[in-house]
Amino acid sequence: MSFQQKRRTQTEEYWRDEFEMHREDTEHLYEWLVEEGEPRPLDALVLKVMERRIQREELALAKGGKGAVYQPQDKFEVGQKLVFPAFDYSAGQVLAVRQGDNPRYGTFSVIKVLLEKETSAREFAAELVPDHVLKKSVAQVEEIEGVLPARQVCELYGESAGAQVEQALKENDDFVQFDGQWYLKGLLPEVTEFHLNLAEAMIDERRSPLTVGQMLDEVGLPATAKAQSRAYALGLAMSKDPRFAKTGTGEGATWFLANLIPAGVRDTPRRLEVSFRARGGEWLSRELLDLVSEVGDQADELPNTPPVSAGAVNSVTFFLSYPHRREGTVPMTARALSMVEKQPGERFMVTFVDKRTGERMSGWVMQSGGYAWGLGDWYQQHGLPVGSLIELSRGEDGQSLRVGFDEGKRRSEWVREARVVGGRLTFSMQRKAYACRYDKHLLLEEGSAEELDQLWQNPGGPSSALFDCLVDLIPELAKLSGQGLVNAKTLYSAVNLTRRSGAVPIFAELTRHACFDPVGDGNWVYDESLRKVLYTSPEEMSRRPSSHRQDLIVDRVFAYGMPSEDKKP
Repeated sequence: MSFQQKRRTQTEEYWRDEFEMHREDTEHLYEWLVEEGEPRPLDALVLKVMERRIQREELALAKGGKGAVYQPQDKFEVGQKLVFPAFDYSAGQVLAVRQGDNPRYGTFSVIKVLLEKETSAREFAAELVPDHVLKKSVAQVEEIEGVLPARQVCELYGESAGAQVEQALKENDDFVQFDGQWYLKGLLPEVTEFHLNLAEAMIDERRSPLTVGQMLDEVGLPATAKAQSRAYALGLAMSKDPRFAKTGTGEGATWFLANLIPAGVRDTPRRLEVSFRARGGEWLSRELLDLVSEVGDQADELPNTPPVSAGAVNSVTFFLSYPHRREGTVPMTARALSMVEKQPGERFMVTFVDKRTGERMSGWVMQSGGYAWGLGDWYQQHGLPVGSLIELSRGEDGQSLRVGFDEGKRRSEWVREARVVGGRLTFSMQRKAYACRYDKHLLLEEGSAEELDQLWQNPGGPSSALFDCLVDLIPELAKLSGQGLVNAKTLYSAVNLTRRSGAVPIFAELTRHACFDPVGDGNWVYDESLRKVLYTSPEEMSRRPSSHRQDLIVDRVFAYGMPSEDKKP
């Protein structure tokens, strides 16, 4: 078995601690992109740099006559020839040796070396005993058979080198980055105002987003460059023009006119900006956990919720909350999103299809915002109130959603109606009639939307604001019940009249504050005398030892979103 000096470019320490981009590396990437004639992603550029460094090391090792590879733990003599991998494998000759002076490293020496193609000498540590960044990355021997190919080295350590490569490209005016691809400014076909005007006219005529590929031929960029280069240049120019808005990423990216994008799509409506969302670990009883599932609020999905496999879900139902009804949106949970097979990016268009009439309505999905926009007129047309049950189901073409509700005979019922009196939210019972299925606990009439707007609370307030809101709401809602009861779902619906909150944060406040007591069927009561008492352990939250109620329901609590034993009784 043959052995040789270990290649430093095969080690993690080299790419993590020693590697720095040199001018020669950048020039190598420049020449490679000229040869390719097309944009390339960062990981491809990182691979080219790593390939070059690995090849340079192999070349240096093959030319053994240039000298030994410098290693800081070795002893060197005046006149000795060395090779320095950190300086692009330049060779140098030791001019002088002196004693080192640094208590951190103990006894060591310093060599003065003149590198080839340099006019002034450099100094390097030698006979270094403690750990050193170079010493750790250089072993004495390795098996030749263990040398990894450049692509495998890149898979292992490319992330460490990637930041250095990217920073060097950003600092070089010859390179340009767009949509995850890097290219050379000097190779970009010229995109003029004429070309952009044609692109604008095409989108305006079709009134739907277009890909760069759909516009490329008619826009008429010079055919001297490759198609990918022309598409890159057009996309880059459109990204800098305020008339255009990108509605996807990567190959599925589409472009639309900014003035045609609805306000509720350009920016997240303030009523959908979540003030209180589930974080995981909140303590909830089994009954409250069931109510969370019934409500189906996307603000209760945890950040690490895995995506649902395409085709696994055919329909979802949700109860319409005030923020979504007011903004004409629907919650896009992971289950709902899985029914849209074609997802070209963070923001993209869908078609809503009325299940009963077949009417088609243009809509937009905002993935990070957790909502889809485009049903405001549909809600108004059918008179759907807060608390009505809506069904979304899979469309036929992979980019449409069927939307419907259960129709029934219009019936009259006493309904909680919200009003603003003296700057405070109040409730009264009014007779209303609806021809749809709804949850009686979530059902609300919002009265004057303009008055409610004056009370709307944007995100950013203290966490105690939710508790204070509940303390204000429960007595107001309790007066509508002969027994002073308030259902947890009613609280959720009422809170969302003035601030955006998931059900979990609201239910968690009920659980940990002693002034709230569960009395069965999702109902809670309020005891002002216990307002300052806080339960701090799961046992206290379950048993509620401070309660004065004879009808108290004792129910075990569980950490929301955390693995636990079976929650069934």
